[in-house]
Amino acid sequence: MLKIDDTNYFSFESIGEFSSDSEWIHPDRVLDSYELIFITKGEVFIREEDENYELYKNECILLESGKRHFGYKVSKNPTSFYWFHFKTDFKMPFKVYKDDEYYDVKYLLKKLLHMSKTPGYSSSAKDSAALLLFYELSQIAAATKASALANKIGEYIRIHADKGITVETAAKHFGYNADYISKLFKMNFGMGIKKYILSERIKKARDLLLNTELSIKEISAQMGFSDANHFIKFFMYHEEISPMKFRNRYFNTHMNNQ
Repeated sequence: MLKIDDTNYFSFESIGEFSSDSEWIHPDRVLDSYELIFITKGEVFIREEDENYELYKNECILLESGKRHFGYKVSKNPTSFYWFHFKTDFKMPFKVYKDDEYYDVKYLLKKLLHMSKTPGYSSSAKDSAALLLFYELSQIAAATKASALANKIGEYIRIHADKGITVETAAKHFGYNADYISKLFKMNFGMGIKKYILSERIKKARDLLLNTELSIKEISAQMGFSDANHFIKFFMYHEEISPMKFRNRYFNTHMNNQ
């Protein structure tokens, strides 16, 4: 067992690789350790307490210590998976992982399996390798969560582009600071969040000009500008044409093409 600090510990228990070429169903049991199941072929149908989980290749589940789990449906295709038992008081990073960042996890599982079957590796070495695997799972789970948050921020900006949204108002809505969501957005989309907000505001302004009969004053108010002059200056600076000329140019083009 590795004692990480005064409160946390991590202990490797066992690891193996299961394979079946015939129909198979997971046994009914309760363990005193956590179990990671990582599917490498086929599908696994597993129930933990009152929740069903359906898992396929390159997906995994963390089953909790002290909870009953069993197969609720027969796997009819050839099935194989890694299983890994461990004990810890760390919080589990996820329940089910179904994303594409799994290569390092598969490598670490294979490495840990090799260590467990090879004489000469100490228990502390296996504990350390198992802890590294757990940390990798935590990292990919955090990255997945961050990516989901970035997508939610992008969607929020698109929906509220006509409400005078800023980086600060978006950060406040999601409960994070502005620097964090700015870095997160840049990392996931390769574009600064301010630039994205600007592009979405321009798109919204164009849409309102071309597809509504709202006056310039009404559009400026809807988009959160203090007055029409500020909206006109904003639009001219970025589009190099006044809102009215933009509307008339495309309105006339549309009419001439009828």
